[in-house]
Amino acid sequence: MKHVLACLLCVLLFGCAEEHVDLGTGSEPIRVAVLPDQSKERLLAKYAPLLVYLERETSLEFDLAIPQDYADLLQRFDAGQVDLAWFGGLTFAQAAETSQAIPLAFRDVDRQFMSCYLASAADTRTMIDQFEGESFSFGPRLSTSGHLMPRYYMAAVDLDPEKFFASIKHSAAHDQTAMWVSNGTVTLGVANCVIVRSLLDHGVLTDADLRIVETTPPYSDYVWAVAPTVDQRIRTSILDALLALDATIPEHRAILRLQGANSYLPAGISDFQIIREAAIQAGVLVEDGNR
Repeated sequence: MKHVLACLLCVLLFGCAEEHVDLGTGSEPIRVAVLPDQSKERLLAKYAPLLVYLERETSLEFDLAIPQDYADLLQRFDAGQVDLAWFGGLTFAQAAETSQAIPLAFRDVDRQFMSCYLASAADTRTMIDQFEGESFSFGPRLSTSGHLMPRYYMAAVDLDPEKFFASIKHSAAHDQTAMWVSNGTVTLGVANCVIVRSLLDHGVLTDADLRIVETTPPYSDYVWAVAPTVDQRIRTSILDALLALDATIPEHRAILRLQGANSYLPAGISDFQIIREAAIQAGVLVEDGNR
């Protein structure tokens, strides 16, 4: 626990050092990186209890790093600087192709994930096709729920966002998209539904600030994945600890609530087939597996 808390302080102030570790012995820290889909402060608060729990359950140590952006997470993983990563569906599909990332577990909500289209609470329009000619925001370009899948489902109904909207911005994170909608920077935005509901549940935003206009059809998203160099015993230990989180136990329930989940489930490559198809269509993956 002390190691996790010390590392979190290190991340907040300086960023943890990235040293090579021999995971086969289990004597060195597991290098963890998480998708930077919210502000650093929210991410630290979200993952600290989970990592403390994992340290206790696995007898391993974990070093947390928060990359600068989605591409940075991929670059660190591809460079062998990350052992355990919390990926979005697209970044996982890319890491699986370039670095043979191995999926471990995802949240129960990740099997039927959706993106939310957001507008001002005062806006009475009820469908996105009523927002022609307005300003619009996607999330980061490598975001599954903030860009890839909304664009994929727009294409399915012949909606070309570059022609339909007057202007398009890309936010740095989902909470920023929500803030842009609430303060009028854009008229319509699309973001991760779990994060949007968390912002509302915790009072960061209220129903007086924005509302959900529509949601996309469901898809699989987000996953804990490991590098292929991680020892099988360590993979199993981490997976077992994640699967053991039980919402009927108060401590576990608090951890799961921070993750926006009721439980964790085993994840496999096949769970992300629709993500791969959307990524190929978008040109960020190609058929032969090269970006």
